[in-house]
Amino acid sequence: MTKSHAPDIPSEPRQRREWIKYQLRLRGSSLADVARRHGVSRDAAILALRKPYPRMERAIAEAIGLKPQQIWPERYDAAGFPNRPLGRPKKSISKKT
Repeated sequence: MTKSHAPDIPSEPRQRREWIKYQLRLRGSSLADVARRHGVSRDAAILALRKPYPRMERAIAEAIGLKPQQIWPERYDAAGFPNRPLGRPKKSISKKT
């Protein structure tokens, strides 16, 4: 698989989750293996399949040999950056009068 050619990745979320797990199994790995290598729980890896979690998205994509934006295009902009705010929300500094 070349970097310029993305495989047919299902767009339906449930099918995509199963496709990811299948791709990991083909490579002799699993979500639990990916999580262990990155020092997080298996639940953290599973969470990335359902909700945006850039760190685990990168780890899973790397294990499959793709870029995160190829697997989750709706989560990334055209430049490959997550299309959501990162970090904690800013605290309001306005005073109530």
